[in-house]
Amino acid sequence: MRIHATAIIDPHARLGADVEVGPYAVIGKDVVVGARTRIGPHACLMGPLEIGEDNVVAFSAALGHDPQVKGRGGPWGATRIGSRNVFREFSQVHRSMKPDGTTLVGDDGLFMATAHVGHDCVIGNNVVLCNGVLLSGHVEVGDRAFMAGGAAAQQFSRIGELVMVGGHAGISRDVPPFCMVVGVRPHSLAGLNRVGLRRAGIVGESMRALKAAFRALFRSDLPLAGRIAAVERGTPEVERLLGFVQASKRGVIGLGSRDDDVEAPG
Repeated sequence: MRIHATAIIDPHARLGADVEVGPYAVIGKDVVVGARTRIGPHACLMGPLEIGEDNVVAFSAALGHDPQVKGRGGPWGATRIGSRNVFREFSQVHRSMKPDGTTLVGDDGLFMATAHVGHDCVIGNNVVLCNGVLLSGHVEVGDRAFMAGGAAAQQFSRIGELVMVGGHAGISRDVPPFCMVVGVRPHSLAGLNRVGLRRAGIVGESMRALKAAFRALFRSDLPLAGRIAAVERGTPEVERLLGFVQASKRGVIGLGSRDDDVEAPG
């Protein structure tokens, strides 16, 4: 374990084997840091926070801080972060606004400079948030999703697995899995994320089934019930896409008669 002499570590914090802590870093009470994690200069970790193994927390990143909620003073909840994530300069993850709640981040994510994860978000595995991405509270992001620089998601939005969100896109409704979305307002569903799907090994019959499901759901003039009925079910990816659409409470981008005219399944 290598801890710089200027680092400030609460006696109730717990650091695993071979953890590195850089100059002027601050680790607060009830913080648990997994083995081989590297914490850079001026980083600040506040508990209750649990962060797994082999993470990299860069210069001035802030993890586990109080939620940005006006008119309330707590008590607040916790933050739990998996393993092998990279949090670059000035990135932030805020703890839950609920005393018994937890903001969750999975494994193998990349959170580039100034990326912001608000309170009560649920972030999957292998997620990439590029520079300046902003997630409001209660946002869900699926596995392998990619959000380009400056994109922002409104509270309670859901971003499905293997989604690609274009730069500076403003998300106010759910983004269906395996798709690409661009634009601030109106939103535009640009098609399937074919490059991401291919990299994830979703090819052949699975890809053909997703293409057919996409056309039935998002390129049809039928009412929503008719679009869902027209989808040929069977592959796991199509089932997950349909399940996501049917579970939406905010509406899904691309289901309306116009790109910005979204329609809530419920």
